[in-house]
Formats: sequence, C-alpha cells, structure tokens
Amino acid sequence: MLEHHEAHDRPDSQTREPARDVAAVNDRPLADREVPLPGMAAADASTSMVHQWLDGEVSEADMRAADPEAVEFWARVHLDAARHAATKAPVHLIANVMAAIPVRER
Repeated sequence: MLEHHEAHDRPDSQTREPARDVAAVNDRPLADREVPLPGMAAADASTSMVHQWLDGEVSEADMRAADPEAVEFWARVHLDAARHAATKAPVHLIANVMAAIPVRER
C-alpha cells in the first residue's frame, strides 16, 4: 500500500497535480541502497566475521586469528564509549542550566 506522507504525493485539490501511478513510484531507485564497491569482495568475509563476533556468535580468539586489527579497533571503541558514558557534568553546571529554564506560571 502506498502511503502519502508528503504533500507532493497526495492527489488533492490544493496541489492541482494528477494522481501518480503507483508503479511509477515503485520503479524509482532507492536512495539508500547499498552498492558493492569493486575490489571489496575479500573484505566481505572479514566484515561478516566481525558482525558475528560483535553478536557473540564467534569467540574473540577466533576473531583475533582472523582480523586482529578489527579486534583492536572495537576494543578502542568500547573504551571510548565507556569513558563517555561515565562522564558526568559538574554540579554547578547542572544548577546553572536548571536556573536558566524559565518557570511557567499557572
């Protein structure tokens, strides 16, 4: 079913455009379609294994044997994410932000 979320897709009296053919809309190319790059077929196996490792389907030892650089990269990503998650704003900053919020009177 074709849903009309945009004004230019709706055949109504304000736009004065004729109704669009559903087949013509479906034949348009997808803007976010993944396109394989030439020479990347060898990387597909490594990428697939990285996904399996991140999903917990492959052990870290197996992943290190296949692609040690990927393991080091994701270990750094994990450390950076943990550091950012542990970052707290100073108390005085939070108090200043809360004081700057206008109070709505009822």
